[in-house]
Amino acid sequence: MKGGRMEVAHMEGRGKDKSVRVMWYGYPRPMGFAVFSNIEREYSRIFDDLRDGKPPGSEVVERTELPDLRALMIEYAKYRVKKEFREDQYVRKFYSLVPEINKSINLILEKVMTFGLITGISYNSDDPCRFFTNLEELDLPEDISSMMTQISSSVAGLCALRSSLTQFLSERVRILMPNTCRIAGEDLATELLFHAGSLRNLAMMPASSIQVLGAEKALFKHFVSGTPPPKHGILFHYKGLSSLPPRRRGRVARVIAGKIAIASRADLSGTTLDTDKMLGKIKETMNRK
Repeated sequence: MKGGRMEVAHMEGRGKDKSVRVMWYGYPRPMGFAVFSNIEREYSRIFDDLRDGKPPGSEVVERTELPDLRALMIEYAKYRVKKEFREDQYVRKFYSLVPEINKSINLILEKVMTFGLITGISYNSDDPCRFFTNLEELDLPEDISSMMTQISSSVAGLCALRSSLTQFLSERVRILMPNTCRIAGEDLATELLFHAGSLRNLAMMPASSIQVLGAEKALFKHFVSGTPPPKHGILFHYKGLSSLPPRRRGRVARVIAGKIAIASRADLSGTTLDTDKMLGKIKETMNRK
């Protein structure tokens, strides 16, 4: 925008391109300024057309006052965020909470573990939630016991939230990515979605990118320092892959990544695949000597 005027060029037609210049927002007219009609109410449609590089279908009218472009662009930004925030983004955001909840539980466990050692209740790498439940039964002074009960109840709430989140994610990702879930399982499908950024991004990735998804640091180190390239990223969590000899994991991971690439594209388009044959191919590759 120069001097209160914005120019948008739209290229249309084949062969010899024709440039159409649309000058609006503050373009001087004899009695005022040229502005798209109803821009305050139809700003989303108008800006979408301009974003796509084509003139909006709104009439240019003459007005004595200019609309507040800054306020309109702020509202348009909100509209774009809401439009782009699809269901897969909710799954990604909820999934990002799980490691933070685990971190909070472990931090509290680290500080409170001493009370268990004093009274004979030790933590043996079992479920932290069970450990905090046992702490409520400690023989401590009344005021200390009351505080310990509050701490245990808070951790129990975090454990319940984690369980609810895990169940919610499993249910939603089965609806969102049914083919990918049948190939990789709900947990791995959620991880793939999280690292890819969106289902569309995952569907647009080639199998080679899916194979090393989650191993970006190792891949960068390979390009910079010449270290061996990573054979897999989060696909290491695929059932049975970690038990294979290291020299065979790369080939199997590539086959798995290829099937996930096909399944994610089918999920994006809303179609259903015969995943039994795909799973059979993966199993055949894993069992091949």
